[in-house]
Amino acid sequence: MITLALETSGPFGGIAVLKDRTLLGEITLSSGCGTYSKRLLRAIGWLFKDLIMEWSHINMIAVGLGPGSFTGLRIGLATAKGLAFSLGIPLIGVPTLDALAANIICCEGDIICPVLDAKKSQVYLAFYKGQMDGWHVRISRFQCLTPKEVLEQLPGRGRIFFLGDGAHLLGIKEDKELSLDRKAYLVPAHLARIKAENIGLIAWRRYMSGAVGSDIGTLRPIYVRPSDAELSRQI
Repeated sequence: MITLALETSGPFGGIAVLKDRTLLGEITLSSGCGTYSKRLLRAIGWLFKDLIMEWSHINMIAVGLGPGSFTGLRIGLATAKGLAFSLGIPLIGVPTLDALAANIICCEGDIICPVLDAKKSQVYLAFYKGQMDGWHVRISRFQCLTPKEVLEQLPGRGRIFFLGDGAHLLGIKEDKELSLDRKAYLVPAHLARIKAENIGLIAWRRYMSGAVGSDIGTLRPIYVRPSDAELSRQI
């Protein structure tokens, strides 16, 4: 199974090609150096050339669904849908917080909290129960909260790991004692970026577990909160 994975939900995204669970190649893109719309297909072409690969080799498309940048998500999903439709292959969407949580390995029972900067003094987040094999279990819905609300809703007891470009907004310092029975850890910055490789790995695992491809016509980004355009229409 050859998977092409796309991630465009945040300031750092990219593409990856995997054979089953093995990474063949990956390119990281910064949205600060140009929009994904201008660089995504060009990066895919470059990676294919480097891997001596053709479009006919691709068996599945995986794409990050968000939450994240509204514009970035639309670009990534539109590209993924177009490729899956034209190639006639499955498309699987993966929540970006699931992919971010997969960056770290922890003890079973630890809590992982990936946090993305949602702007407007809010963050996107979800809580996960850590598993030793790295396939962490999400135990909350995707949310958009203020930093204060996040700290008021921490589940369970024991250790909790925060990571992502919004983690610093919580005011968490390394090895912070939140209470007598709870300690918080801030994951290093090099593990705080959502990787296209993780998008592909999660999609592959779900497909191999029997999941069918998403419906191209109905698959939508995970926005969590309304966009500014939607809010304007409600006024």
